Amino acid sequence: MIIGPDEVVACPRCRELAKYQSLISGNTFGAICFSDGKQIAPMLPSPPAVVNCSQCGKCYWLKDALVVGTVEGPTDEIDPNWTQAPMIEEPTAEQYYQAIGDGLAQNISEERKLRILAWWRDNDYDRGGEAEDEIQRRPPSSLRNKNLEALIRLASTDTDDEKLLKAEMYRELGDIESAKQLLDQVEASELAYVVDEIRKMCKNGETKVRMLLP
Repeated sequence: MIIGPDEVVACPRCRELAKYQSLISGNTFGAICFSDGKQIAPMLPSPPAVVNCSQCGKCYWLKDALVVGTVEGPTDEIDPNWTQAPMIEEPTAEQYYQAIGDGLAQNISEERKLRILAWWRDNDYDRGGEAEDEIQRRPPSSLRNKNLEALIRLASTDTDDEKLLKAEMYRELGDIESAKQLLDQVEASELAYVVDEIRKMCKNGETKVRMLLP
């Protein structure tokens, strides 16, 4: 992994500065995959698609941020406002839900993406694998369930990947039968392992996100 310079951006609403670390090259060595489709790759870090502004408290798409400059080279030659700018932060699950309510998504595609990010962020409370099975985990919130229900309505089943993801949504909502029906429709051999793992979770009545062991 080779880290690049910090990129400085400004909130499209209030113009508050923030920065994020760029990446020149990376790899998926040591990556961890989860049943909800999220992958955490320590050697391939990427900035969040949605950012919560530290000044105005509103969320914005990083792609919509105003590009200000790059922090590279001797810092005494760079605007101190750039070097002192805080690192960007991904919204909390609650901030994602607020952003959805505020209409951050401008189309169906963005709404689906935003709702998936909110789902993943909410599930972050439950990641950690088998080692954390004995830790008391919080129950699903009503906002989380409403988000999943809305996401199911938006989700497609045109591809095996989409069927698998939608089956996981049903499983986490506790609708095991609907999850099983979709799993039965997944034909891609490369997804067989994931299908088997989620099927086992369904059999055990599990509704929490789980790490997929290699």
